[in-house]
Amino acid sequence: MKPSRTPAEVLKAARQRNSADKRGRVLKAVQDMLRDNRRITFAAVVREADVSSWLVYAPGLRERIDQARTRQAAQGHQDQQSGRKVSAASEQTDLFLARQEIKRLRIENGHLWQQARVHLGQQVDQLGNHDPVDHITNSPRRTSGCPRRNGRRPRRTRSSGSESPSWRTTSQPPAPAFAA
Repeated sequence: MKPSRTPAEVLKAARQRNSADKRGRVLKAVQDMLRDNRRITFAAVVREADVSSWLVYAPGLRERIDQARTRQAAQGHQDQQSGRKVSAASEQTDLFLARQEIKRLRIENGHLWQQARVHLGQQVDQLGNHDPVDHITNSPRRTSGCPRRNGRRPRRTRSSGSESPSWRTTSQPPAPAFAA
């Protein structure tokens, strides 16, 4: 007759089986990725094995993944588009060229911003001594939803008297206060 186990022993055995299963899935995922010539990264192994990210960094597994990555880097991996092998030197060259292109585009972007500033300054200078508000008000592209009275925009004035000091909109000057 088998001796009965305590619930803690049963739980410990179940956790050990679960842990061994997950570790086996990680190792199988790494082997499959090597066999299929897919790029090995820690994140890809996590997705492939369907385990948590901390597990791939656990002692024993991390070293195996690093070994597989080193082996893969030495032999190169296949380019997804062309199906040809790509060496590490080729990837470094592509990265260098991409960084050069980014640098060139950033400089070009800076020049375009500077040109836009100069152009905007020239437009403001062309207004001369004209009032910019009149220019905008008389512009044919003004918005039609603005409330107007007698062709003028309502003025914003400060309320007076016992009212709270809030802003109110009016199209006429405030009435004089009469003393009673």
